[in-house]
Amino acid sequence: MSEQSPTSTASCEGGSWQLKVRHEEGRVVAEVWSFGVKLSITTLSTEGVVTVEDPAAGPTVHRFDGSAAEAYDATQCRDDIRDGDVLVVAAEGVVGFLDAAWPIAITEAHGEFHGLKVPAREHKDGRFAASAEVAERIAAELGFPLAARHVQTA
Repeated sequence: MSEQSPTSTASCEGGSWQLKVRHEEGRVVAEVWSFGVKLSITTLSTEGVVTVEDPAAGPTVHRFDGSAAEAYDATQCRDDIRDGDVLVVAAEGVVGFLDAAWPIAITEAHGEFHGLKVPAREHKDGRFAASAEVAERIAAELGFPLAARHVQTA
């Protein structure tokens, strides 16, 4: 049996939309694009968990195969990673978000990311609350414990 290509792309006639499918870390990720705008991201894990993200509704999620240090470096030079985007480094158990030029971890494991001094939803007067919510959901799905300072108290 031949190895499957890591990325496949299908376009409609006339080029108004594209479906981009890639295989990474035991999951399949399908993105729907129209006129250069990402409309949705659907992820299917090997466990059968389906996640659908609407990029317009919140922060973009960036998943990194390498280390937190490599992810940190990527935030400094990649134009597609923006303020508030969620960063996932599954190999190190790190989940966080980007605050300007600083990746902030919400998980116990933080690698090269910066830690929090307040709960993430309160960071910078709640400016990253939506990012924190997405990061929390992903950390929970992956079974990564949250940092003690991140935990929201009642």
